[in-house]
Amino acid sequence: MFLYGFLVPMLPYMLQERLHLRSDQTQRFTSISLALHGLVSVFGGPLIGHFADNAPNRKIPFLIALVGCIIGTFMVACATSVGVFFGGRALQGISGSGAWIVGLATAANAVDPDQIGTTMGILMAFVNAGVMTGPMVSGFILEAAGYWFTWSVPVVLLLIDVAARLLIVESSERPSTQVPTQAEETDNLLPSPEGDGKQSSAPSSNFWRIMLSNCRVITVLAIGLWGPALNTSFNATIPLHVLDIFGWGPSVVGLMFFLLAIPGLFVSPLAGYLRDRIGTRKPASMGLGLQAVFLVLLGFAGNSHFDWACSGGRGPALYILSIVTIGILRPFVSGVGAVELTSIVKAEEAKNPGIFGPGGGHSRVFSLIEVAATAGMTIGPVISGALVERFDYFRMNWILSVINIVMAALAFTFLKDKDNAHEANDERS
Repeated sequence: MFLYGFLVPMLPYMLQERLHLRSDQTQRFTSISLALHGLVSVFGGPLIGHFADNAPNRKIPFLIALVGCIIGTFMVACATSVGVFFGGRALQGISGSGAWIVGLATAANAVDPDQIGTTMGILMAFVNAGVMTGPMVSGFILEAAGYWFTWSVPVVLLLIDVAARLLIVESSERPSTQVPTQAEETDNLLPSPEGDGKQSSAPSSNFWRIMLSNCRVITVLAIGLWGPALNTSFNATIPLHVLDIFGWGPSVVGLMFFLLAIPGLFVSPLAGYLRDRIGTRKPASMGLGLQAVFLVLLGFAGNSHFDWACSGGRGPALYILSIVTIGILRPFVSGVGAVELTSIVKAEEAKNPGIFGPGGGHSRVFSLIEVAATAGMTIGPVISGALVERFDYFRMNWILSVINIVMAALAFTFLKDKDNAHEANDERS
């Protein structure tokens, strides 16, 4: 996520000075370059998940993804033509998607089911840190040290990632408290001849049918799409709205996004711990429902038709309060997919060992989450921009609020509390 946002402040300079595009083309090519990252992830995610689950281990796919990120970054940094630039962006997108999918699958496979929520909460805190620091770091270094020194930062971080991945000691299964017998060790190393052919055809066909026929899975994917869509809708609407209503310039706009992101650093681990203790249903449904309230307040803030929301400095105060509160509530929604889908996969594998193949289904699970998230990131600005143009900012927020309420109702209906989550793993509709 650091790499994704790192490019944003440099795009105007790159498009005009290095690719020699006209100034009136900058907005269009900026949108295309950001959307391309999501589009290749949508189509590439399931393939990455499939091959990663069928690989002998996850180290090689992860290393390939990181090397792809490095090559793509070099292509983008060195590009002097549109073709090379977009080729590098596509490679960054598919490689970044691979690192995301395989990395989360590695983490999920390394912890017990009761620790998934806390683990993903901690990881999401680092995701929020990447989202927040990427544009800030690149913008600052570009002005202070120049173009090429700026690009050295993500390359060095990616090389550190490669070294760190080489140092990971990974087992194909989570550590067990029981010491295996010599026969069991041999069985784990040597595949059964009679079962080898039977299971090799089942995993690929069973995974998608089993997962996509489960209402919990569909609900999680809907929430996983809507969360990023809502988040990226802020990118498309906040800068112009606050300039028009409050006269706030780029520095204050940057502060708004900082206030939106900073609560996640501290709240994400707490939200993950809460999901481990009580399940996902209550945190997700309450988070979505309360977000709907503050989305409406965002529309009221500074609206001249409502004196109570704009007079006496109330508008800016209400707007900032709503932004901060939405930032606090986001972590209670953002980690739902990892917890729910990992739980379902592990329950299916416990009932029918080997059903998803020798590598399990974790990579394919996170490919589903990745596809939903990147699809949301792609459509979010389009939807919000169209609503603002067709109606206005106030009514756009009401519409987004209604969608949030629908998502909250789905979460309350189909997600489960901790004490009865195991019963839901048997449901197919």
